[in-house]
Amino acid sequence: MLYPMMMNLKGKSAAIIGGGGIAERKAAGLLEAGAAVTIISPRVTAGLSKIVSEEKCIWKEKCFENDDAAGFFIIIAATDNPLVNQEVKQAASDNQLVLMIDDPHSSDFQIPALVRRGKLTLTVSTDGASPKLAKKIKKQLSQTYDKRYENYLEFLQQARRFILENVRDPEWKSRLLEHIISDDFLLETDRETAFQKLYESYFKESKQCD
Repeated sequence: MLYPMMMNLKGKSAAIIGGGGIAERKAAGLLEAGAAVTIISPRVTAGLSKIVSEEKCIWKEKCFENDDAAGFFIIIAATDNPLVNQEVKQAASDNQLVLMIDDPHSSDFQIPALVRRGKLTLTVSTDGASPKLAKKIKKQLSQTYDKRYENYLEFLQQARRFILENVRDPEWKSRLLEHIISDDFLLETDRETAFQKLYESYFKESKQCD
């Protein structure tokens, strides 16, 4: 059983062994998370070559050797050769996290299917049982949680901070926090005005109760 978690990779070193399409996608995700990425492969895709030319990651233009695994926090074995991927796993130490693209059950971690809407992150994993099902569920989630959720989460963060700082009564605090996650606020075109009215309504009612 895998333990689900969100990991802060900012500044962490990550090696990707392989230079194909899968390596390109994994590099993009790691770079987005702020990791320091090194590609180890004799050849790379045009996309990876562009990333390297922009100095977003390092490319070691060579075949993998055991010493190449040293010093990295995360290692992703993404070659199309199972024997090389196995060599990568064996070369890593116990305190390094290794993902083998072709053998998830022998890996230290897996990367789930991902839907990101600003501060909202949704992940799907079938523990390798059916990647196609994970892809199907990801598509369903991306349709349900569309781009509206990007600015909605920004609003929720600001509104929540305001409520926690300005509302002392625990019951009212809970009611307001519950109210802002309703569909009314998701669909509202002017959330700030609607929230101001909601807060003023609370303020008037709380005064009446004093």
